[in-house]
Amino acid sequence: MGAVRSPPGAAAVLPLIAGAAISGYLISTADGRGVDLFGWFELPAILPAADNREDVAGQWHEWLTEALMLLALLHGLAALKHHFIERDDTLRRMLGVE
Repeated sequence: MGAVRSPPGAAAVLPLIAGAAISGYLISTADGRGVDLFGWFELPAILPAADNREDVAGQWHEWLTEALMLLALLHGLAALKHHFIERDDTLRRMLGVE
């Protein structure tokens, strides 16, 4: 078996997830209140309340999550391309099927 390469979009996934989480936090704390995490503890607001932050962070959140969905779609399409066009074992390896 040859070396496994990471696809070009793989390096973008973690920064996109982190950015979406941070922008979601900024949306939730725009009014200056903390965020309750499942009743376990409260994540405090680290920035003071701001009028426009919810809108700006919301726009960033939308763009970042749409980029994540696009990468997921491309990932699935690439797996199908490998399976049906190139007829290799990439999809079987991803699914753990022999």
